[in-house]
Formats: sequence, structure tokens, C-alpha cells
Amino acid sequence: MISHLSRTTTIHAATLAWDRWGGDDGVPFWLCHGYSGSSHDFALAIEHFADSRPVFALDHRGHGRSQKFGTIDAYSIDQLAADLVVAIESEAGGPVDLLGHSMGGAIALRVTLTRPDLVRSLVLMDTSAWSFAPEDEAMAEMMRAFLGAFDPTGGLPDLHAFDGPETAMIADATPAEWQAIANDLSAGFDPYAMKALGRDLFDDSVSVRDRLGEIGCPVSVVVGELDTPFVGQGPALAASFADGHLTVIPGAYHSPQLTHPAEWTAAIDAHLARL
Repeated sequence: MISHLSRTTTIHAATLAWDRWGGDDGVPFWLCHGYSGSSHDFALAIEHFADSRPVFALDHRGHGRSQKFGTIDAYSIDQLAADLVVAIESEAGGPVDLLGHSMGGAIALRVTLTRPDLVRSLVLMDTSAWSFAPEDEAMAEMMRAFLGAFDPTGGLPDLHAFDGPETAMIADATPAEWQAIANDLSAGFDPYAMKALGRDLFDDSVSVRDRLGEIGCPVSVVVGELDTPFVGQGPALAASFADGHLTVIPGAYHSPQLTHPAEWTAAIDAHLARL
């Protein structure tokens, strides 16, 4: 299991943790994690992909082992995308096959739209190009109200309050060592990033739906069967691209790489093979 990132780089005044695995042959595969997560979310899969190609991962500012700023204005989806553009260009040289999970999908879409020369193909995993809000409007309003009222000066809220059915599935499917590291990294999430990025994600301004036709590279949409609202958006998202494919993973929620690793790995391998 890959359990840590051993390198750092400074991008836009942020010290970011990143690493590279695998040999020099093949198009690099870049893994872009989601909101409140880290590259550790992919730690159990990195060795598989690194057998055949270079693999890169980076912890976004405010997340994992990267710098925490303790200020709202250090964080936005656009800023994280700008960070990633520089990282791909400087460390991988581009183009890469880019996977974006959840918030990472919003970031990956922006990178692809901004610098299509850096992205050979795109995997959009349990994510959206237009709305991250729950389908239930009352639940969506409750989420927006929570983020609006949340005061980051008091630190993180109890993240276990957001646990759902997937939490037990992850506990059953992953090693205790992986879980311990994941818990430590989650506890270090910058509460200012939680507020700023959460507001971005649940604001309609995050949408790039009207620009998806600009993306000409192959795109695979991979989503858990039980992951609302993303599974409902999956067919329309995949159909938005000239070369879009949809894979739904039965029985999975938001992190199928952890709960359904064989099915998820097969879906990613199929994407890379069709290139």
C-alpha cells in the first residue's frame, strides 16, 4: 500500500505534497482527489496502475499533507484547478490521462477546458459538471444553510455526523492501516477550505455544463449505482461529450475504488485500454 507522498512543490505560494510512481514508459495517469479527501483515497490502487505507466497524485491545498492557509480567500475550485495545471505541466510535462473524483471532477474539467493540451483523456468519477447539491431540495437547502453558518474559527465539525451507509462498507473493505491514515489526514482538513470549497460546490456557479462540448478528448464517466445525485446525472454527463462512455458500478456509493476495487479497477483499465 502506498501510504505517503514523499515530495513537495510550491505553486501559487502553496506548498503542495505530491508524488510519482512507476516507470518512464506510457502516458502518465494523474489522480485528482475530492473534497475533504487526499491522494490517500487512491493509495490501495496506485501500485496496480504504476505497473504499466507513470502515476502522479497531489494533495490539494488545505487537504492531506499540503499547506493549510487558515483563510477563506486561499481557496476556490478555480484556484485548485490553477494549481493542478502548473503541477501537471511542471512535474508530468503533459499530456496526462486525468481522473477527477467528486470535487476533483470539477477541478479536472476546469483543467481540461483551460489547458486541453495537457489532458489526453478524462475520467469523471462520482462527480458533476453542473450540480453537487442533493436531489432533495430540503436537504440541499439544509446543506447550503450549514455551510453559510459554519464558522471555521472553531475548527472542523464532527465529520462523522456526515457518515452514511458507505462508511461501514469502507471499514469492511479496507485495511486498518489505511483507515488510520485516512482518519489522521481527514482530521487535518483546513476548516477554511471546508467552508470556501463547500460553498463553491453547492453554488450553481460551479457549473461548466454549457462548455462541455468544447472537450474533444475521450471521457469516461464512472459512478456508483447508489451515489445520488451523481448516478442520475451520469447518462447526461457522458452524452455531453463527443467520445463519452458511462460505467455504473452496481452496489457502490461515492468511493467505489475503496468498496468495489475490482469493478472500479476494471472500469479504469477499460478506459485506458480504449485509448
